[in-house]
Amino acid sequence: MSEQTLQALLAERVTIYAQSDRPRELIDEGIEKLFKEVVGDAFRSYGDFGGAIKEAVKAALPANVSDVFELQRYNALVANALRERWAAAALQSTVLEQADKVIAEVLDGDGLITGEISLRALLNEFIIEHKDQAAEERWSEPEIRFKESEGGATTFLYIGFDPEPENSRDRFVYSSDKRSIHSLKHSLHVHIKGERETGDRFRPEERFGEVIGAKLDDNKIAVNMRVRTKWERMLASLYFGNAVLVIDCDEDEFSYGFDD
Repeated sequence: MSEQTLQALLAERVTIYAQSDRPRELIDEGIEKLFKEVVGDAFRSYGDFGGAIKEAVKAALPANVSDVFELQRYNALVANALRERWAAAALQSTVLEQADKVIAEVLDGDGLITGEISLRALLNEFIIEHKDQAAEERWSEPEIRFKESEGGATTFLYIGFDPEPENSRDRFVYSSDKRSIHSLKHSLHVHIKGERETGDRFRPEERFGEVIGAKLDDNKIAVNMRVRTKWERMLASLYFGNAVLVIDCDEDEFSYGFDD
């Protein structure tokens, strides 16, 4: 085969290849890869755009963002608002996918409250927070009380709790002066919604409900309150974030652990 024949063959194959769809596919793949890299860089949490999104999220939340940022309801509202705004702007799917990842990264993390909270977990966090004070005061257990009531076919559960046990107070206090369940510092007022099986032979069923009232440090909980500790955030999310409270314990199951 002569050199001229080889050149002619190569020219023919190049012409055929150039007229096929493959060059277009390669160009599209290259553009897509480049575009993804550019968008990915723009949306990284440490980048300018990622930082701008974080600032936009904070600006969309109430003024006391440091107190309520982790509450589920606000997170959902902000995330949905950002997604709707970007979708309305007809951004390409690649941009929307990257934007969604950034939203998830900004709103995720320890402290983000899920849709269901264990009463046992909340009270355990409460005990951990007050353990040092309990050691100083020689308290053996917190004061935790449950009081159930019914209204028609509806069941309510009032949960009062206080770091100081009743038996540590002045032994000469008259019975009439002892604290009522409503006098304890913190409380949850729960509307029982149902009951479910647990698969645990020691506690085969547990109830769950919606918190319709809450008290923190003797005050009805409010949006402008400072919420500092993990158990306080859990309590706040139950009231503001529409989380479900699972009644997975009894009132007499808790102590500060000094007698163990």
